[in-house]
Amino acid sequence: MTAHRPKGFRTRRQQGATTVLMAMLVGLAVMASTFAVVQYVRASQDQSLTVHAQTQAQMNAWTGAELVRQYLAGLSAAQRTTLLASVQAASAAGTTLTFSSGADSMGARLMNTSTASDFVAHVTGTTAAASDKAKSTATLELHYVVSGGASSLSSLSTVFKSAMNTKLEGSITINKDASAQSVMNIAGDLSTGGNSITGADTINATGTINIGSGSSYQILNSNCDVVISGGVQVVTINARRHVCGSGGTMVSGVATANGSINMATTGNGTLAALADTGFTDSCSATGSAGGGASNVAATCADPIGAGVDLYTGNHNGQATSVSTKGNVYIGSGTIGSLVAGNNLVLKGWGASINGTVGGSIVDNGYSFNGTVTTGGPSPSISSVAVVSITPDNQFNATDYRSYANYAFYVSNGNLLVDVKNVHSVTDGTYLLGNASGNARYDYLCPTSNSTCNQSNATMNLCVSSQCIRYDASTLRWYVGNDMNAIRPGVAWFSGDLDAGNGTYYNTFIATGSITTSGSHVTYAPNYAGYSGTVGTTTYAPSGVCTTAAGAAIAYYPSNFCNTSSASYDATAASGLGSYAYMAGSFSASTYQASSYVGGNIVLASSTNAYGYVLAGNAFTSAGSSTIRGYISAQGLGVNNSAQTTKFSTLGASTVIYAQSLPSTLTTSSGTSTVTIAYARYL
Repeated sequence: MTAHRPKGFRTRRQQGATTVLMAMLVGLAVMASTFAVVQYVRASQDQSLTVHAQTQAQMNAWTGAELVRQYLAGLSAAQRTTLLASVQAASAAGTTLTFSSGADSMGARLMNTSTASDFVAHVTGTTAAASDKAKSTATLELHYVVSGGASSLSSLSTVFKSAMNTKLEGSITINKDASAQSVMNIAGDLSTGGNSITGADTINATGTINIGSGSSYQILNSNCDVVISGGVQVVTINARRHVCGSGGTMVSGVATANGSINMATTGNGTLAALADTGFTDSCSATGSAGGGASNVAATCADPIGAGVDLYTGNHNGQATSVSTKGNVYIGSGTIGSLVAGNNLVLKGWGASINGTVGGSIVDNGYSFNGTVTTGGPSPSISSVAVVSITPDNQFNATDYRSYANYAFYVSNGNLLVDVKNVHSVTDGTYLLGNASGNARYDYLCPTSNSTCNQSNATMNLCVSSQCIRYDASTLRWYVGNDMNAIRPGVAWFSGDLDAGNGTYYNTFIATGSITTSGSHVTYAPNYAGYSGTVGTTTYAPSGVCTTAAGAAIAYYPSNFCNTSSASYDATAASGLGSYAYMAGSFSASTYQASSYVGGNIVLASSTNAYGYVLAGNAFTSAGSSTIRGYISAQGLGVNNSAQTTKFSTLGASTVIYAQSLPSTLTTSSGTSTVTIAYARYL
């Protein structure tokens, strides 16, 4: 008989198998879960490592970005110009800058799309070695904007500096402090004509110096020839090629030439000539700056024989002493002490000579008085050093627009003025208009107005009325003449500027050229200072903040003036306040002569300028002019065929005061600023 089990009943054997099966299933589940957790942890660790590495690479890239910014900010404008030329000439891959190396590094490439004011850089940050799984890189593209600062304005330290051929005409007077030396630096030829020069102690020229007036100089240094005539007296001459003089001229101290000396005049001191016939020092007889054939200084005639000539033209020159490695030629003159490496050649009777020659005495039938020994050694003469004139940082008026208190320009047929740092006027762009409906303007109005007149004006731009005119056909602005002066501060103009009658307290800047006319007086803001008095000395009838009597000035330039403390900031506006006039700009992003516009400053009629003058191309004083400060003509457009002015000229009656200038007249005013305009990851 078979027994029946209750429903749901299981044997012990069945229960054990089930238990084992369940345990196996649970174990597999635990193993799978553990494996998943391990994989998740490993993936999380890898992801964390990747994120950490990428973050570190980005940090390195941003560190590199700051290093590039500091590098660009530390360069002078001239150095940045050189760098820019190299970068623009490079391939599209860029010019590499490396700041660090190793596992964690950063590098940068300056791209050839960079411009004068917008350097483009690709900066890459790297972390870990190439074989390391933690290796990561991050690359930024950055645009750096360079704003002009003190390093963009060369510190003017010489009375007159010209980077082009220069003429001296008329009556020129340089007044200086008793203990100071007045220096003129000419990168090119210097020529004169019908002039009288007083107070120019030292002239340095990379070309030839040709002076034909009865003036006196301490030192003339030339990379080519020095030619003097008309009674010129010089203490010291150094010429890389020849020295020659005529017409009663003399060198009272020492004249040294790498080539030959022709001084058939009396009263000379020591004449020393190396008699180098090769002239391998690349002397340019027409100057190094080129341009302006009418201003090429006449050079010395080729010497009959290398050495020292005291006879040319049947004249009988004399010298206290003569030393040369070549020949010596003399008529009936006198040489107190002679040392010649070659021959003594007599050209007349009765010379008085004592010394030695390395060659022989060629008497040509003439006799002399004194004792000369033959077969002596050649003298030791040091060669004349090269005249090196450091170029000023290239002036580009466009770089300084943002520093102006008033920037005048035309847009869509509207005359506009950007106003900045003017007391009681909100910074912004304004329409230029008038009340009388003529072409003379005096009011500034919000651009929301369709017209600008007295009824809707924010301010009167003129001290009185009608101080501005614009000629659209010539792109030329006019201030003054029968109009009134504009408010004090830095005034920037897009185009040419004619500054006429009136007394101004401004720095005038033009992207083109500047000409003065009529009876014109300009006080640079830093010359006038707060009230016209700097320290205990009064320099101007008024200041740019208050009058000399202390009366408040309306719409004063607030960046220069601190009325609460009655103090003045001469470093405001990047030091532009030290200049009376600045002119010239580049029309293209590359700083090339072919793209230089204007830059010519002409002081005409009766002009009194109180402050520095900076011409991007040429400076001309064509009328009765007085300048209290230094002058620089950079010659940036001299090789531009479109430029009609190829040389600088000091002419008519020009007086330069390089003495007792106010302490606020300075160009040392902080540094250039470099900012990151934008950045993106590549």
